[in-house]
Amino acid sequence: MTAEPQYPRPPDRPDDESCCQRGCCPCIFDYYYDALERWETRVLAMGGDPKALLQARAAG
Repeated sequence: MTAEPQYPRPPDRPDDESCCQRGCCPCIFDYYYDALERWETRVLAMGGDPKALLQARAAG
C-alpha cells in the first residue's frame, strides 16, 4: 500500500475586509491568487487534485 503524499497547505485567502478597495496594484488578492496558482501547480506535479483538496479543506 502506497501512502498518500503530504501535500503543501494551500495559501490562506485574505478576508474581504483586508482589501482597502482603492484599486491598489498589486492588491492583497493579487498576491493570494499568485500563491494559489503556485500551490495548484505544485500539487498537480505531486499527482494530486487541487480542487478536491480545497473542497475537502472547506468541508472539514
